[in-house]
Amino acid sequence: MALKLDKLTVARRQLATAIELLFSGRDTVSVYSLATNSWEVIDVLCRRAGVESFSVQARKNVPQDKDLRLDYVNSPYRNFFKHAKSDWQETLPPLPESQVDGLVFMAVEDYIRFNQRSPTQFQVFQLWYIATNPSRLDPTVATEVLVGADEMFPGIIRMSRVQQLAEGARMLQRAATDAGVLADSRTEPAFD
Repeated sequence: MALKLDKLTVARRQLATAIELLFSGRDTVSVYSLATNSWEVIDVLCRRAGVESFSVQARKNVPQDKDLRLDYVNSPYRNFFKHAKSDWQETLPPLPESQVDGLVFMAVEDYIRFNQRSPTQFQVFQLWYIATNPSRLDPTVATEVLVGADEMFPGIIRMSRVQQLAEGARMLQRAATDAGVLADSRTEPAFD
């Protein structure tokens, strides 16, 4: 008998699937759609629980006349992917990879801060993102994290995008069978 779905389970499953698709080099529209769906649920759960999420920190850097969800997550891509009533002939430029990666990272960070445990997909993506974007972290605050990301993904910053994604996929496979990672109390299954 299948268990009932709850919001956190659905968000976790969508985000884990988005990461697997991303590392497989699959369609970024699907990755972004799944990740934004997941993020929106996780963001609400964090705010209702009073969790100091990455999104709360990001909102502090959003201009006063803008909204993180409406102006940066939903517009223009997410709304475009979901609706056609008033803009059925509109086109958009390609979805930037950096926007996809950044949104997935925000969702992963928020999930981990909310739940205090996560699937291997989230753990691998978190380090992959940091390793491929080291300039986005303050080295005085996150030295240990930067070192860990560099050890897990040595030289990744100099690789092509295709190679970077392949490294992420390789580490996903490795983490999925790592007894130490799987036994860690901070690791949970992505899919029930």
